[in-house]
Amino acid sequence: MSPKTLRALFEIRLRWSDEVVQEQPARCDGLWLPDLPRNRILLNEAMALGNRLYGDETHWIEQRQA
Repeated sequence: MSPKTLRALFEIRLRWSDEVVQEQPARCDGLWLPDLPRNRILLNEAMALGNRLYGDETHWIEQRQA
């Protein structure tokens, strides 16, 4: 297998600070998604909205190797 065909697969998820009060338990807490462009865009939008509503750096995206 050539080095060009080797790829590390990653997963991403949205996380938030314990200081963020949830009205209802989060249904997607801990849900890992494949790190695909569409998923990355959606999570970036959710992170930006969370940071606007609750303050800077209250929301972030975690990444792990699948």
